[in-house]
Amino acid sequence: MPYMPRGVAHPTDLIEHLNALAPFPPGVVNLRYTIDNDWSGDPAVFFWITLSDEAAHPTVLPQTTRQIRNFITQQLDPAGQWDLIPYFNFRSQSEQAKLKEEVFG
Repeated sequence: MPYMPRGVAHPTDLIEHLNALAPFPPGVVNLRYTIDNDWSGDPAVFFWITLSDEAAHPTVLPQTTRQIRNFITQQLDPAGQWDLIPYFNFRSQSEQAKLKEEVFG
């Protein structure tokens, strides 16, 4: 019998846990996610996070992104609980306003 990651086998449970992440850490304007295979075919969850311009400022961006990654990893544990490799993508609010990519909302 082929192995199926828990996040794929029980998508409703995963979505409930993902939606329960709010409220988000300071600086998060929007958080979206997709569940798909990564470039190597491994099951993954991709987080698309829009940050306030203040939180995305180069002087604080490393701390901001670390705090958000840690928050999601501790609250959701994508790899341990759901067998999904987490990928994090960040964009500032002004950058998203210029690019208007749907995945970032």
